[in-house]
Amino acid sequence: MAGEPSKRPSHVGALSWSEVADAVWLAAVLGEPVARQAGESAPESGPPEPKSSPEPPHPEPEPAPVADPPAPSAREPEPVTRRRHRPVVGGFARDVPGRGDRSAGNGRPPRSSTMLGGPDILRALRPLKQLRPSSREDDVQLDEELTAEQAVQDGLWLPVLKPVTTTRVLDLTVVVDAGSSMALWQPEVRSFLKLVQQLGAFRTVRIRYLETETRATDGSLAPVLRGGTPDAPQHSVAELLDWYGDRLMLVLTDGVGEAWRRDLVSPLLAQWSGGMPVALVHLLPQHLWKKAGIPLHRALLTSPGPFRPNRRYGFDLPDVWMTMADPEKAVNGAVPVPVLELGGRWFSWWVRLISRSVTEAVPGTVLLARDQPMPETGDDDEPVMTPTAQERVRRFLGAATPPAFRLATLLAAVPVSLPIARFVRAELVPEADTSHLAEVFTSGLLGPQTDRPDLTGDDAVFEFPASVREALLTTGRRSETVQVVIAAGERFGEQHPVLLRIADALADPDRAALPEEGADVTLERVVMRALSGPYAWRAERLHEWERELAVAAEESGDAGEDEDGVGPPATVEPEVADERLVANVREEAATSLRRVRRITTDAPVIWGAVPARNPEFVGRRDLLDRLGASLESADSAILHGPGGLGKTQLAVEYIYRRLRNHDLVWWVSATQESQIRASLMELARQLRLPGADETVAAVPAVLAALRAGQPYRRWLIVFDAADDPEFLLPFLPVGGPGRILVTARDAASGTFPAEPIEVDRFSRAESIDLLRRRDGTVTMADAEALAEKLGDLPIALAQAAAWRAETGMPVADYTRLLDEKMAELHTLSPQQTDYEISVTAAWNVSFDGLSTRNPAAHQLLQVCAFFAAEPVSRSLFAGVRGVSIAPELDTAMRDPVLLDRALREINRCRLAKLDHRSGTLLLHRLAQLVLRAMMTDETRTRMQHGAHLLLGNLDPNDPEAARQWPQYQMVLPHLRHAELIDCDDPWVRRLVLNLMKFLYFSGDHVGALTLSEEVVAAWTERYGAEDPQTLAASEQLGFVLWVLGRYEASSEVSRRTLRLYRRTFGPESEQALGAEVLVATGLKSSGDFFAARDLNRQTYEKVRSLFGDDDPTALEAAHDLVVSLLLAGDYEQARWLSEDTYERRSESLGYDNWKTILTLNIMIICRRELGDYSWARIEQEKVLERVRGLFGSGTDGVIRRDLHLAVAQRKDGYHEAALTLSGSALERFRLKYGSDHPNAMACALAHSIDLRNAGELTASLKLGEQALSLYRGSLGDRHPHTLAAEADIGVTLRLLGDPAISLARDERALSGLRDRLGPAHPHVLACAINTANDWFALGDVQRSLRMNTDTLARLRRALPENHPTTLAARLNRALDLERLGRFREALSQHRDVLVVADRMLRPGHPAITAAENAVRAECDIDPMPL
Repeated sequence: MAGEPSKRPSHVGALSWSEVADAVWLAAVLGEPVARQAGESAPESGPPEPKSSPEPPHPEPEPAPVADPPAPSAREPEPVTRRRHRPVVGGFARDVPGRGDRSAGNGRPPRSSTMLGGPDILRALRPLKQLRPSSREDDVQLDEELTAEQAVQDGLWLPVLKPVTTTRVLDLTVVVDAGSSMALWQPEVRSFLKLVQQLGAFRTVRIRYLETETRATDGSLAPVLRGGTPDAPQHSVAELLDWYGDRLMLVLTDGVGEAWRRDLVSPLLAQWSGGMPVALVHLLPQHLWKKAGIPLHRALLTSPGPFRPNRRYGFDLPDVWMTMADPEKAVNGAVPVPVLELGGRWFSWWVRLISRSVTEAVPGTVLLARDQPMPETGDDDEPVMTPTAQERVRRFLGAATPPAFRLATLLAAVPVSLPIARFVRAELVPEADTSHLAEVFTSGLLGPQTDRPDLTGDDAVFEFPASVREALLTTGRRSETVQVVIAAGERFGEQHPVLLRIADALADPDRAALPEEGADVTLERVVMRALSGPYAWRAERLHEWERELAVAAEESGDAGEDEDGVGPPATVEPEVADERLVANVREEAATSLRRVRRITTDAPVIWGAVPARNPEFVGRRDLLDRLGASLESADSAILHGPGGLGKTQLAVEYIYRRLRNHDLVWWVSATQESQIRASLMELARQLRLPGADETVAAVPAVLAALRAGQPYRRWLIVFDAADDPEFLLPFLPVGGPGRILVTARDAASGTFPAEPIEVDRFSRAESIDLLRRRDGTVTMADAEALAEKLGDLPIALAQAAAWRAETGMPVADYTRLLDEKMAELHTLSPQQTDYEISVTAAWNVSFDGLSTRNPAAHQLLQVCAFFAAEPVSRSLFAGVRGVSIAPELDTAMRDPVLLDRALREINRCRLAKLDHRSGTLLLHRLAQLVLRAMMTDETRTRMQHGAHLLLGNLDPNDPEAARQWPQYQMVLPHLRHAELIDCDDPWVRRLVLNLMKFLYFSGDHVGALTLSEEVVAAWTERYGAEDPQTLAASEQLGFVLWVLGRYEASSEVSRRTLRLYRRTFGPESEQALGAEVLVATGLKSSGDFFAARDLNRQTYEKVRSLFGDDDPTALEAAHDLVVSLLLAGDYEQARWLSEDTYERRSESLGYDNWKTILTLNIMIICRRELGDYSWARIEQEKVLERVRGLFGSGTDGVIRRDLHLAVAQRKDGYHEAALTLSGSALERFRLKYGSDHPNAMACALAHSIDLRNAGELTASLKLGEQALSLYRGSLGDRHPHTLAAEADIGVTLRLLGDPAISLARDERALSGLRDRLGPAHPHVLACAINTANDWFALGDVQRSLRMNTDTLARLRRALPENHPTTLAARLNRALDLERLGRFREALSQHRDVLVVADRMLRPGHPAITAAENAVRAECDIDPMPL
């Protein structure tokens, strides 16, 4: 790539004696290890080598008397004696290598501590070893022979000197960045300094240190140069200047300090570059340079001669127009400083440049140094949304290399210091090097310990915020978490005792002592929670202990403010949605805010995406006055009229003229509902409203805030380009203290809450003013004639003025072309109005001229004519391969220079709007219509197909991954405008299929259904029902119908698809087997759980035999079999298969794959139904955080996880939390899908149970009856889920004091459940327990006892003896015995129940309290997910 020295093979020819000497010296140097990194042990002595001829002794070279680099601080003490640990609970731990066996941990030999790439660097610098005759009499050197002879004679080793005839030509100065982050690079810096000192190529090697973090007395950063040691006195920058042309300078840095980001080092580099060649040696690898603070540029460099200073270099920046806002100003007076990696080929490139071994321009990467720092462009007042821990980790995961991410997940489990980090890298991630550690330390995920700023270098301790630790540990392996804790504890346990305490807790989580320090508690709590399983209880204990310490600290006045320190654990941070539309609105709002603040100090506090003011705006005074009056009197107005009359420009001008009148101005692009919702969601975030991160809650929240005038009363909301004003009604904050402005093509109905203002053509005076403003040489007569010709239409006049200004065409010539175009249009389309002809003719003149001036630009616009009238990303056309549309456009799409030239040409001619900041092109809707009308049928077909291919080229083919959703969101607006569904290209058809899946995964189920139905109908007609991609669309349609609860339609579509798959591909094809899974899903929906289980098992066995256990189709079949087993009541087998499937999916699909998370979720439900309530709750919380981090808070996947967590909280006895969460989930389900959606019905039933537990029996009964009615309407009276809902209502009725009605409902439910599920299903037995309670309440205790005895016998065969449902039957039976007077038997059984309950349920569980008080147990039945 440009800017990177090319890789050239090294050729070794005949060596001179001096080169042989260099090689011998190099071998000696490289064989001598430099200072060993912390965490690396000395190589152990092996068995004695067989005797061979002895080698001559090698005297150790004496180091040159040059100052050392910064001395490290006191290092970690020597390793402690290995502690013997007990086995770790849960089986996570693996063998951890000890210090004496370096290869045991990774199967590799010990890492060499010599500098990587040292021989290559030495070879690259060798050409600098130049000699010249000595002109100084005092130039002497050691005479080795005479010195030896004199020593033999005198017995004294006194040096004997002799004159030198030649001397080295060049001197070298190495300036080392002494910033705190450079401590990580100490071994590399030390090795490099040693290499250049002993190279022998330079007359002198001078070392200086540059403190980049020193602050002046006023607190500002002021870099300071010091001598050969970090604590040396301050030196003048000018002392390094060289005016004789024989000194070189290398500056070593990682570039991450604030001084580099703020360009404060630039003046020093510029000053040094005036007298010598200077290069910057960047210690980070090139792919990380953008993460550092140094602004770098690609350049073409030329040197006027050997060893000339940088200021005399010639340079050209080919991409400067793309990377700088004002290229001429930025480049003026700048000095290019080459930037190198610490590698041989980079130094070779630099040596060839400065020695002028090449005379042509060479590509490279440079820093532009200036005499004064560049002013900062950021806006401190710009609102910035702080990313959450999950978002920060997700961003790091997306950008980090695999070794760096693995290092981060390991370091998150231990205290972090440089020695520990190096140890973890060497022992557990041997493939990593210092650059990977640098990725972690510069990621922003951790920082220095705030309470110990005095610790630096290897003594410094770094901190991950607790929320970041949790997010990282959820992405790592639990076995590796245990491994790193134990390994680090054995090596650094004495310095960090928390590691030893965590290791003890791993061995015995129940009896290990709790830590005393708040930070230690937090670290151990995070680790225990990440490990979960047998450590979940300890995590909960630590959680409570953490709270107690925080309360104690607060009472003593020592409570800290750090949210990640000691204190109550923070709630789950709201996740910022990663939706492209919302991100676009945010970026546009920020850009617009910066723009308005540059021109005025009266900018409103909240300012969103208002377009730039048109500097050529003319006239419209009457309309502006009418608009102002309407907004003052009626609080709302609608500007309406045909396209091209300037409605948007009028709204923009009004805003800029009334800036002082508003505290909040928000611009909403109203062409599509998705854009409106995205814009209002971003406004909710700007206002920091509750629920702003959830799409379903953000819009109501922001409308309510605007109506209430909180926090701003003087607001103005603009809805621009609404095709149908009536469509806006749900989004208008009518009744608030602010103003609403709408622009639309058509007038609204009389009931629309806005005063209509019609926008018409320009007056003649306004037309003339516009034409003469662009070109003052136009006469009044010519301007009036042209205005008359164009009918005073603003858009046509603006286009004519822009084209004439760009081309210089005389008015007469332009008028002649206009007449020709109008005549053509009258002939071709005699029905067109004068308005349409004027606009079309003006555009046609410009388009025809562009086709001659730049055919590629014209063809690009022709393609854009088939996109939606939305900003189109430049990336759509950049670097396109395998797509051929038209010769000139094809060439431009492969050449960035030609593409940018075409875009500039379009922008200059005002044919489309080019936004350089966002890299988008916007073509007006009228221009699109004109372009399409101008094309021949053949051209129209070709350009439309080109639009299809370009959109298909964007398909990442991964609609399940949230990180790819912005790519699909980019395509979605163009789906119907480009008529993608009608394209025959298979890759474009694959894109359409993926868009259907994207809509489902992103939560737009209704949109997914609409598109699926449309695609299936169109493709069946065009390609036939047996076409493979038609069948794939049909399969997706069946699935979406099922998701939306339309089970009969789904089953019909799925069965038809299965028949066609079997006929087309065969009964054992992958497609047919996948369709079988969907058919089984239909059986579950109809309530035939056992038939579904049998079909799932049959499919699973066939897939395993055909494709193997780890094949994705086999894993899909296994997951569906787990669901069927759960529904059929076989919880244990479901648990075993779910754990196996989860492990396999994690390995094959990845930890964060959506299907992997689905299997994890169903595995947690299996454990929950087996009675492991606390484990299920804790794991469900982690899954919820994970799903929220991956997909955002507003998706249905998050709401479903909320429902599952609410059920787990209720089962674990956290009734209040369950009530709150289930209520929230129910509200969001209803907002998103309505009350009759399957998820909404299940959530309503769960919330009714939570209301019952809270004592709100009447509300519980009302909601339960609503849910039952919906279940009957959706699934039928005899569906098991309907019957379960009726059984839950029976419990509420009995608690309301009506056991007779309760008995009737329970017996009806029990009879139905037995018929559908059999007598031994857990739900049947739970219903039987409730029915026995009815008989007890009615006084028939004997019947209750018989039922409980029979139920208990069946439960012991179906569920474990200690299962909570079994305990419920045992408790109720004991209470039956007590009522019947069999006290001894009752007391014994009651005592046994309490003992088991104490062991099975968490301390303080309400069920334990109820059992102790002899309260009969009730059984809730939660329908399993279908």
